[in-house]
Amino acid sequence: MRTHENSKSKAWVGIVLVALGGYFLLRNLDLIPSFLPFWLFSWEMIFVIIGGAMLASGRREGLVFLGIGAFFIIPDILHIPHFHMRDWWPLILIAVGLSIFLRRRNYNQISPGKSNDEFFEDVSIFGGSEKTITSQNLKTARINSIFGGSELNLLGVKLGQKEVILDYLCIFGGNEIIVPNDWTIVNEMFVLFGGYSDKRAIVSGVKPDPEKVLRLKGLILFGGSEVRGG
Repeated sequence: MRTHENSKSKAWVGIVLVALGGYFLLRNLDLIPSFLPFWLFSWEMIFVIIGGAMLASGRREGLVFLGIGAFFIIPDILHIPHFHMRDWWPLILIAVGLSIFLRRRNYNQISPGKSNDEFFEDVSIFGGSEKTITSQNLKTARINSIFGGSELNLLGVKLGQKEVILDYLCIFGGNEIIVPNDWTIVNEMFVLFGGYSDKRAIVSGVKPDPEKVLRLKGLILFGGSEVRGG
């Protein structure tokens, strides 16, 4: 059911992106009817779409993106005078910060009182790093990449339960994760204007173990994530 819902929400986003691309193409060719409002295909509407898609997939932080898009698009719809983007653009930074805060609060509610060996968190903001994680009872994890990225080596990690969730937020950034070849990777991240790839090589005699599952959840926006084996 979860996979079906994720696929449905992604399909709707795909349809909207095709519509946006078609609009911009027709606009460049001066083939857009004059009765269509310009705000319908603006960057503000992209924020509204992102927020709506995140809410549809069960991510409450989508309210932040939905709110910021609505805040900037309503003056265009209502023709409010003396509203200048240059005065209010810092709200975008506030939206990103609130998104990180909401994710942290949700994470702490799900996994209270954990020891350092049961979870790890990697934060890369306007920078990058290389880290080796050695948790021997990993149960939860989180990655935040904002205008930055990192390389995480998980080869020495032992999963503390059958399924471990890696909560991911990547905005204008990217990460490379190195995992054992016998881990089963389940990708449920919402990717918009970005990419995800599993580049683990096929190793003879090594098959994904259903008892070792790393489930990737979260958002990639104008960024990317790559999984490699070792």
